[in-house]
This record gives sequence, C-alpha cells and structure tokens, in this order.
Amino acid sequence: MLRRARGASLDSPAMFRSWRAEEALERKEQIRRKGREICSEHVKHQTHPITEVRRHHKLASDEANHLDAYSECRSVIGDGECFYRSFIFSYLEQVIDRQDTHEEHRLLQAVDMVNLHFAALRWNESEFRWNESEFSRSSRAFKNLIEKVMRWKSHGRWKGMESTSSYRKEELLEFFSEYDTTQDSEKNTLEVIFPFVLILVVAVEICWHDEVYEPLIPGLSGNYNLQDWCFQRVTPARRFTDHVMMVALARALEIPLRVERVRGGYDPDIYTVPGVPRPRVTLLYSANHYEIIYPRVPPAESSSHQASQIEHAADEGSSQQTSQREHPGDESSSE
Repeated sequence: MLRRARGASLDSPAMFRSWRAEEALERKEQIRRKGREICSEHVKHQTHPITEVRRHHKLASDEANHLDAYSECRSVIGDGECFYRSFIFSYLEQVIDRQDTHEEHRLLQAVDMVNLHFAALRWNESEFRWNESEFSRSSRAFKNLIEKVMRWKSHGRWKGMESTSSYRKEELLEFFSEYDTTQDSEKNTLEVIFPFVLILVVAVEICWHDEVYEPLIPGLSGNYNLQDWCFQRVTPARRFTDHVMMVALARALEIPLRVERVRGGYDPDIYTVPGVPRPRVTLLYSANHYEIIYPRVPPAESSSHQASQIEHAADEGSSQQTSQREHPGDESSSE
C-alpha cells in the first residue's frame, strides 16, 4: 500500500510527482510479477516450427501462404513490451553471427545521435516522466549490451561440439532469459533497456523529425501537439506499439523491419534500407502481440553453409589434435 509522508500534502507539485512516481513503480512491480508467473523467460530458448503457428491460429491453407517464406517462430513474453524485446533480440541474434563489428559500431553511433537530440529537445521534467540522468543511465546500459555482444564475439571459442556461433547465441539467450530484481547493475541491465532506451528512441525520433511524423498522426492541434502525443502514447510503460512507433524505431536505428500478420494483409515492410546488406528484423503480429519469425534459408545457401561448418569443424579438430600431440600437458587448459 502506498503511504504519504506524515504531514505531507499532494498540493505541492514536487510531492505530487514523487507520489505518482512511487505509485508507478509499485504498479510496474505488480505487472512484472504477473509477467514472470506467465513466462519466466523474456525470450524463449526453443523455437518451434511455423506449422505450429498455423495450427494454433487454425489458419486455412489460403490464409497462410505468406508464412511459407518462414521456417520457425520464437515466442516472446507478452508483458506489453513484446515488440521492443522481439525487435532488439532479432537484430542482435543476426549481428552476433557476423565476424566483423561494423553493425555494433554503427548502432552505437545511432544511439549517440539520439542522445544529442534528446538533450536538444529540453523536455520539461514536470511533463516528461523521466529525467536526463535516468535517460543517460539507460543509454549507458544499452551501450553496455552492445559492447557485451562484441566481447562475446572476441571470446567465442569451440567447446566440444559447440561452434563459436552457438556459444554466442547461448550467451545472448542467457542474457534475455529471466527477470532479475537484484540491484547488481550488470544483471539489472535488461530492466533498464526496455522501459527506457528503445521507447525513448521512438519518442525522440518522432519529436525531432516532426515534419515526417505529424502527417501520420491524426487529431493533432495547437492544444495537442506531437510532444503531447508522445508523452501519452509512447513513453508510458507497456503501451500498444502502433505503426508510427515501429517506423520511428526502425528509422532511428536504420534497421530494416518487416512485420507479418497472422492472416496477412497490409504492407509487411515497415522500413527498408535499399542496397544496404544489413540484418532485417522479421516479426509476426497477432492479437496485440509480437514474436520473432525466421525466413527460410534458400537450399543452395543452406547446403553451402553446412558444408562450411563441417569443413571448419574438421579444421578445428585437426588443429586441436596436433596441439595436443605437441603439448600433451595442456589438454585441460581450455576448461
């Protein structure tokens, strides 16, 4: 139960904001506990065939033609932030398989640009529910995640039959695995990223490029401007993510985004970057919920990839055997 300080009055604007903030934190904790009871993982470790999506939604054959381009689906916890969680996991899952770190550095630069725009907007803290220090903290947490991905790449190695790619992906899944309520800043990063950074990226992008987004939002007027709309529709936690917000996030981070509807319809390409070989996020939307779907790999590309993995495994195994013959006392050094 929320309790006011003895002798305090909500007539004071500062006290009112403090009370509202305390109320919001308690409500958020209740929602978080409820979400944890439903699903202990932010992102499910196991994927399932796309055929299960068809069976679950009882799709007729002619309703599911657009899903033929996909092979698997990964479930994401439905706690009101499923779009943001699906978006960033789908992106990082592809980035982590790349040998270079071009995408990570590009994304860090994009976040730095958002930081500059946020400072220039000078939002009034009495209207905006987060202050500048909170934004800076969440921004640093997001950067820490990207830097963590780069460390996983540099530290990735073969462990038994597991490839470097599998090691990286396990690390990513572990990071996204469970809610953590500890105060440890490293473990609590996930709690910071979603309520703040990705949502704020959307709000900053929309307000900074008002000439782009104002025509897309009906009902704006002199008494209800784009900033008011963002403070009511975007920045509050666990609000439905509509088309405009999806466009804003993909455009701000320059990440191609495709969203398929269970029964098709509408243009699935939310944002594209023509001519740029960049990871593309592909999501499935149904009943206000988003999940990750995986495009089918062309047969030729799939067989080539498998052959490359087998050849790589053989080379690694051969080099390990040679090393063990030369240094028999070092057999356990990799543990």
